[in-house]
Amino acid sequence: MKKKLFLILGITTFLILSALFGYINASKINLTDFSVTYLDITDEQLPESFKDKTVIFISDLEYGTFFKEKRLELFRKKISRLNADIIIFGGDMFDREFVPISSDVSLLTDLFSSLDARLGKFAIFGDFDLISDQRKALVSKILYDSNFEMLNGNPIRLHNNSNEHINLLGIDYIPQNIDLSSIYGNVQTEDFTMTVIHGANVANILPIKVNNLILSGHTHHCQVNLPFMVDDSFAQTGDFAAGRYKVNNVLMYVTRGVGTTVKDYRAFSDPEIVYITFK
Repeated sequence: MKKKLFLILGITTFLILSALFGYINASKINLTDFSVTYLDITDEQLPESFKDKTVIFISDLEYGTFFKEKRLELFRKKISRLNADIIIFGGDMFDREFVPISSDVSLLTDLFSSLDARLGKFAIFGDFDLISDQRKALVSKILYDSNFEMLNGNPIRLHNNSNEHINLLGIDYIPQNIDLSSIYGNVQTEDFTMTVIHGANVANILPIKVNNLILSGHTHHCQVNLPFMVDDSFAQTGDFAAGRYKVNNVLMYVTRGVGTTVKDYRAFSDPEIVYITFK
């Protein structure tokens, strides 16, 4: 009887301590444990001049409600250790309900200005960037003052000291399916083309024959991913949550994002910086 009681007490204690550690890890540690995911891209359509060139992809900063100055500085230290030829921001500068003031704008402009990329810095708008004309204008100013170029659905040809090029397209957040074929009108199928979206479900309506790589944010990987405990506060955007997917045989990578929204915790969904190397 005593052995059975000790066993029950031991299991109960273990479960309580595990739950306590999980909560501390989710609410304190994981929020600033910015992991770097290294992604090698091999494609026969990549020009020789882009072999070994690198891309940093970040999304969903959600600055303001939870992600404040202290966390921003830790993020700066992490990303500043990485060097890339191209930097792409996938949208959502501020958390949805946050009302930024001038000091917030200065902090973010300072961060984005400090990022260097020899072949350019680019961005699209996420859904939180488009909640009002005022928010869109403010995010645009931060990015413009930081020498980021808004992609705005227009294909850009990137060159690396050569006539060879790759195409970069960006599509701002769209809440419903629309015909996107027109923006690829000047894109040749023999070119290597990288498309950035906010909301991975958009990949299902992209003209796949002219895409080689798709990058997306938005999902936060639901922020909490424990067995039987996926937080349904966060939409998983159809069939896509985070990581690698093949959409009609085209590689798509969905990042877990940087910040948090709705609730300030992450479990088995560390904030993420994606580092891509063309091979």
